[in-house]
Amino acid sequence: MGVVWRAYDELLDRTVAIKEVRYTGVGDAKRAELTRRTIREARAAGRLDHPSVVVIHDVVEEDGRPWIVMQLVRSRSLAQVIGDSGPLRASQVAVIGGRVLDALRAAHATGVLHRDVKPENVLLADDGRVVLTDFGIASMETEAGLTATGGLVGTPAYMPPERLNGEPARPESDLWSLGATLYAAVEGEPPFRRDSWAATVAAVLRDEPKPPVRAGALEPVIMGLLRRRPDARMPAEEAARLLYDAASEPSARDTAPYTGTLSTGPRPTVATRSRRGKGVWAVGAAAVAVLGAGGALFYNGWTTGVPVTTPTASGTPTATATSAAPSPEPTVTPTVTPSVKPTTARPIPAGWRTYTNADGRFSIAVPERWQVKKTAGRDSVSMRGPGSPGTMLVEWTVPDIPWRDPVKHWEGLEREIEAKGEFERYTRIGIGSVRYLGQAAADWEFTRVREGVLIHVINRSFHTADGRPYALYWETTHDRWERDRRYVDTFIKTFRPK
Repeated sequence: MGVVWRAYDELLDRTVAIKEVRYTGVGDAKRAELTRRTIREARAAGRLDHPSVVVIHDVVEEDGRPWIVMQLVRSRSLAQVIGDSGPLRASQVAVIGGRVLDALRAAHATGVLHRDVKPENVLLADDGRVVLTDFGIASMETEAGLTATGGLVGTPAYMPPERLNGEPARPESDLWSLGATLYAAVEGEPPFRRDSWAATVAAVLRDEPKPPVRAGALEPVIMGLLRRRPDARMPAEEAARLLYDAASEPSARDTAPYTGTLSTGPRPTVATRSRRGKGVWAVGAAAVAVLGAGGALFYNGWTTGVPVTTPTASGTPTATATSAAPSPEPTVTPTVTPSVKPTTARPIPAGWRTYTNADGRFSIAVPERWQVKKTAGRDSVSMRGPGSPGTMLVEWTVPDIPWRDPVKHWEGLEREIEAKGEFERYTRIGIGSVRYLGQAAADWEFTRVREGVLIHVINRSFHTADGRPYALYWETTHDRWERDRRYVDTFIKTFRPK
């Protein structure tokens, strides 16, 4: 239906993506009708304001056809990742599905239907974001005139039975397509793929999907979304809950041998400040989608301290919070002086002991009197001393979307956190690259206010040489930051993945 171009906006001095909508085999009258429809539907998509929905800047008509101007960011589609690397881990698919579902729920709440959810339209960014694109063929339920009678739009293997039967699209139709997309991501191909277009359509209309073999905890939500009758399909709210649970299910993480990484490629994305569509998944999406966020960024236990009066971060911030629009070209990330310096292993200090977690994932030195707790429902362990506001968290097999640049990973999460307004009075101190255990890593240091107390945080993300993700998170009250440095320094020096 079109081609997406990388382009440069001379007026606003930015790089953008432009979708050129092409029509073949139609006369002038039909072309004019299709152009009106496309402009109308681009306007519908432009109403959406959600971190997982591509933002549309403008739509123009030139040379008798519409051109849709969108934000651009480097990424690959889910289809490309599946094609290059095979099926993804079930936990990764759960994270991706949760993000896409949250975007769909936000769209449906405003009367916008996507109608073409498929792996090609799910984009995975270097910084860990998941974005649903190509709302350019979406329809407004309140403007159904041209769209409802404009013919079949979509890909048969990902189209629900009611659409293939000529019935109008509805929110449940997008849910079926999401189910087929999740199936393809975890199995490597959609549930009803056949040798021909006609055979695929017949299979969607008549056959039951074969239960996925790699889905693990994802199987109930996939099969629930693929029910033939729209009114029998799993509701979005239940699907969101099950996806969240599947993202945290230990068995799901090992059911599919995904070893690829997401390399770059142009695509549109968005990071906004909207709080729309903040349902079951929206609150926890960042928590499970990116390393360190689940147990660390949203950690809300134990810490107490002096109520904050003037929440200013220590030192001068090296960069302000990331704005909604990404940089038009790759830029040099400001490198902050890391608060914790990488070094080789040191002997355990007097009064400390070696802790090895029950799963054998890592070892770390811990003060003898400190309490170690396994975080319920998550692959993380927290450590805290008696009467101390400082808390150390180690997070390991968090459902991970691989990233190439850990700095961009943190910057992307920061945009998402700000968009959702999760942190009260958030102030970035710095995001910078470091080397840790011989691998590229990134430190994110910031302050935030929680329950009237100014909290100071540093969070380090990295992968081991064999691709396992970890995050080392330290927080304490801002007034004790310098006094408690010895703890985080020793944690960093003695941590060893297994």
